[in-house]
Amino acid sequence: MEKEKEIGYLRVIADNPTLELETTDIPQIETSIAELDSNDINSITRYGLDTQRKMAELSQVMINNLNNSTIDEVDDTLKETIAYLYGIEADDDDDRRILFWKRKNNAVAIRKKYDQASKNVDSIAKTLEEHQVRLIRDCAFLNQMFEMNQDYYRQAGVKIAAIKMKTDELKLKRKGATANALEDSWLNNIIDRMERKAVELELSRTVSMQQAAQIRMLQTNFAVMADKLQSTLYNTIPLWKNQIILALGAEHARQAAQTDMTINDMTNRLLIRNAENLKMVTAETQRAAGNSAVDASTLAETNRLLIESLDEVVRIQSENRSKRETVERELERIDREMKYGILIDKENQ
Repeated sequence: MEKEKEIGYLRVIADNPTLELETTDIPQIETSIAELDSNDINSITRYGLDTQRKMAELSQVMINNLNNSTIDEVDDTLKETIAYLYGIEADDDDDRRILFWKRKNNAVAIRKKYDQASKNVDSIAKTLEEHQVRLIRDCAFLNQMFEMNQDYYRQAGVKIAAIKMKTDELKLKRKGATANALEDSWLNNIIDRMERKAVELELSRTVSMQQAAQIRMLQTNFAVMADKLQSTLYNTIPLWKNQIILALGAEHARQAAQTDMTINDMTNRLLIRNAENLKMVTAETQRAAGNSAVDASTLAETNRLLIESLDEVVRIQSENRSKRETVERELERIDREMKYGILIDKENQ
């Protein structure tokens, strides 16, 4: 390459920073200049046509992709999913939305309601997975479109740089031309068409730049919806399914507490009954021994000590009963904390 030409290429790159060209683009600029022939009036018409056609085709592909987009359908499906999960939690007896296990229920009823709802939830999850796969595929497709658009954008910059260099060359030629009116008119027309062609390519390049932003915007929208689907699939629905574990655990705890209360009630009744029997036996024994030779004061003292012993037994039994109840409450608290801790660990995993 002649040094003068190389300097010319470097100058056009430096004078047009918006074209974002580099020295590695010089061979393409040189090839594009060769496509322009001032003696061939149609060379200007054909110039850059291939790049412009590709840009137009890419725009049509984008329009078709928008028409086939299911992003609105995905949004509707997500809203329907959340509405359905809320609907499951609605109380049959009133309009307040509460977790279904908080009503007085039994384990069989809870399991039955969960099984019925779970079938519909699994069907919804399958639909959401299909939408997610489609969105991920669309994002990959749009990324390819973006790369192609960037290539066309750069090609347009090369074409613009080349035609500007060719125009400058013809302007210099016009200055040094002889006074030939016909040749001057022809040269002026060629220069004018090249300048208009450069503006036309600038417009195509601007459209390409806007299209790049549109592609990224679509990619972002698709990615956001894919993230929402993933959150619903792997957070919302699994958390809803975990309700059955909590529901059954709460029901079992309620049954255990009720059984424990029954046992404690029976124990208290037996203690009272035994005390009454002991009192009756003691009274009968004292009456039977009433005519003995034992001193009355001795009997009185013995009876007092016996009564104190019985009172002490009752007091000790009461204290033991209170201690047992305290221990039982503590065990229940520990049990609840353990179950809650296990659930939290599972969720974090």
